[in-house]
Amino acid sequence: MKNALLILIMGLGCLSLKAQNLKDVFVDPSDNGKIFSEFLYDLEKKYGVDFIFDEQKIQALTVNGIQERIRIIDYLDYYLVQYKVVKTHDNILFIVDKHLGEEFGKRKDNYVAVKANTKGGIVTLEGVVTDAGTDDPIVGAQVYISKLNKGALTDVNGRFKFSVDPDTYKIDIRFVGYETTTLIVAFSPYGDQQQIESSIFPESKELDGVTITAERIDRNVTSELTGVEALGIETIKSLPTFLGEVDPIKSLTTLPGVSTVGELSSGFNVRGGETGQNLILQDGATIYNPAHMFGFFSAFNPDMVSDVVLYKGGGPANFGSRVSSVLDVKLRNGDAGKHKVSGGVGLVSSRLTVEGPIKRSKSSYLLGGRISYSNWLLKATDDIQLQNSSAEFYDVTAKVFQTINENNFITVSGYRSSDGFQLASDSTFSWETTNASIRWDHTFNQNLSSSVNVASSNYLSKVDNPDPIEGFTYENAINNIRLKAEFNYSKDDKLKLLAGIEGEGLIIEPGRLEPLIEGSNVIGSDMNDQRALETAAYLQSNVQLSAKLSLSAGLRYSRFMRLGSDEIYKFDYADINGRYPAIVDTLVYEDGDVIKSFGGLEPRVSLRFLLSESSSLKASYYRGYQYLHLISNTTSTTPQDYWVASGPYLKPAMGDQFSLGAFKNFKDNVYELSVEGFYKQVSNSIDYIEGADITLNPSLEAGLTSGKGLAYGVEFLLKKNQGTVNGWIAYTFSRSLRKFDSDVHETKVINKGDYYPATYDQPHNLSLVFNYRLGGRATFSTNFSYSTGRPITIPVSKFSYEAYLSVLNYSERNEYRIPDYHRLDFSLTIKDKPRKNKRFMGEWIISVFNVYSRNNAYSIFFDRYGKASKLSVLGSAFPSISYNFTF
Repeated sequence: MKNALLILIMGLGCLSLKAQNLKDVFVDPSDNGKIFSEFLYDLEKKYGVDFIFDEQKIQALTVNGIQERIRIIDYLDYYLVQYKVVKTHDNILFIVDKHLGEEFGKRKDNYVAVKANTKGGIVTLEGVVTDAGTDDPIVGAQVYISKLNKGALTDVNGRFKFSVDPDTYKIDIRFVGYETTTLIVAFSPYGDQQQIESSIFPESKELDGVTITAERIDRNVTSELTGVEALGIETIKSLPTFLGEVDPIKSLTTLPGVSTVGELSSGFNVRGGETGQNLILQDGATIYNPAHMFGFFSAFNPDMVSDVVLYKGGGPANFGSRVSSVLDVKLRNGDAGKHKVSGGVGLVSSRLTVEGPIKRSKSSYLLGGRISYSNWLLKATDDIQLQNSSAEFYDVTAKVFQTINENNFITVSGYRSSDGFQLASDSTFSWETTNASIRWDHTFNQNLSSSVNVASSNYLSKVDNPDPIEGFTYENAINNIRLKAEFNYSKDDKLKLLAGIEGEGLIIEPGRLEPLIEGSNVIGSDMNDQRALETAAYLQSNVQLSAKLSLSAGLRYSRFMRLGSDEIYKFDYADINGRYPAIVDTLVYEDGDVIKSFGGLEPRVSLRFLLSESSSLKASYYRGYQYLHLISNTTSTTPQDYWVASGPYLKPAMGDQFSLGAFKNFKDNVYELSVEGFYKQVSNSIDYIEGADITLNPSLEAGLTSGKGLAYGVEFLLKKNQGTVNGWIAYTFSRSLRKFDSDVHETKVINKGDYYPATYDQPHNLSLVFNYRLGGRATFSTNFSYSTGRPITIPVSKFSYEAYLSVLNYSERNEYRIPDYHRLDFSLTIKDKPRKNKRFMGEWIISVFNVYSRNNAYSIFFDRYGKASKLSVLGSAFPSISYNFTF
């Protein structure tokens, strides 16, 4: 083992024996000839002392050379010439490798004996890390045991805690800007400390950057779940950017199984699912639109994000409400030790973040905002329409962390964003999000903890037309409030239980149209609000069945109730008028009435079998219900799409997904290789019938049809985590098909009832991401993306009929495809030279989006005569430069 101490603590002796001072322990010539390790064990039992040593290294030694009665300390110093003997307490003595002893000398503060009954099983290693000069706690320091490939980060109080076997370990404590401190820690019944107390010193020389992670670097192999993609913010920031803006959503699309239909899409697709089938959370609050400016920028402020986790396989039982994926975004806590300012200035947007302690070591704040100023770029173009257009956004994110006591913590988060877009003198499109959440974490003991989270999410989309005659305001909205309470029980690493309940109340405004002035040509319309209540209870367990086999199993029961007040039309499909059935009755529901209810069990199970320490096989099954449907008549998700609740004519979607994967790491986890296959079926998927009007239509349900969704594929990922050159290759082959063969009426049938490709069906998807470190301060990054062209429906023939000069005949639904998509991006990051005691640090980011100016087709349009036109959003190279700073 490299530079580490492997020690088994054995022969601790009878605890009832009163310990003696090592100075009073003597040996004599009668001990010569004894096996050395047994000789030390006998002394431990006889005198109640503790020798900490590596039995394997000294098992071949025998006692010899004792000529007279002599103190054991003096004899060991004389006899063990290849070891260093360090007495840290009156009755505890460390026997360590000589190179470690030379590293530490006889500084007792580098050897820690933690008081613990080592006859038990797992013990808790805990402690506190402080600044040696100020005694302030160090927040975010890494406490790492290389022998176990395990560690933890210190919290807002500088404390850390994790479970280990009662062994002896070499522990490294690292923090950027401070000297790395190494301790030898042992558990002993005679130890005089209950925890580790370490003070670290500011670094007196220039240091390379240190990347800190709270996850095991072989987590991809050892975890039980399949289809999990976790990106730290440093990984996200390493990718090439568009106009200098870091984007967690675009980062996810470089991973296998995740795609997007183009630059103007404000959502993403996971394993052949719809954009509306992804649950997106930020600190527990739902984000309904995860993008700014139609998908060019992410809704998440990268300076405030700690990590991003995407569950492609559905996720554990504490997540529900969607059938494709869960994207869980966590905001970091502010620095509780000192005030900081960071931000960035780009060509079209800037951001600023401030953080610091409210009460040092007890509470912290984090406040950040972004604003765009892209209109100057539009004015600089030669296009008259663009010169008269505008596009802008802003967002503000805040978080407060408060320590009540060592067992209770409160976190409050808030988020507000607003977008506006106007093309020439036409209507103004705007959308906004207002979220808030509060979380209370409580620790009962080292095994049991709880959390309660209350979150509110509000999303509003509007269209304002200023025309004096045809002017109007159209809007749709969705508002919810969610309460979630759960308990987390952990007994070492072999058993983990999570149980909880949650409830969510919803109010949906599907659409409302109001004329700008009275007497205009616009007739107002207001679709009835939809109210609903969704509840769930769940239990999730992770169990280590054997040294190689682990099980993650969860069961969730959800219940959904569509509530009044509302008016529900009753249709007669025997009487079809055009494309719609006749309305034969109207059912009126009062407040509190249950219009329709649904519910069901949502099991999910995942098995992991370790083939070796660096390879594993995983298999999983997931079922989920989704009670909300995203309605869209466009190619990709836009802010004007709206949500509707399941009801008498719209059943909830039910998804079943199977996954099977193989995972392998190479060269001490430097390389990762994984291959995952999936098969997913979704019942009660919805689509609109031919000629349906889905905007402000009180008979909306009659224009929609329910059917089946089918997706399957194979995902490949090869990743290099470390080194001068790092990055990954991600390839996905997948299909996403749909089938609508309703027996209600022939108008509900699409494509003759046969399977056809979904709009987001892209069989081949390839991403190449590479980062190359040019010395200590510069990094060159590149990203290449390729995907199969999206399916489209096109006119295949036309004819003339009386006054109609051109009548188009269209192909089957999505029978053809637009050209394939591919794009290359570059970026160069140059950091300031680090200097001792210099707080201000900055970096320049120079990037080029779409390097070779590929004129990718976003969509193909046809006029009434069948003439095709191609729309390309970014058909030329987009260079940019931005500057990031922190102080």
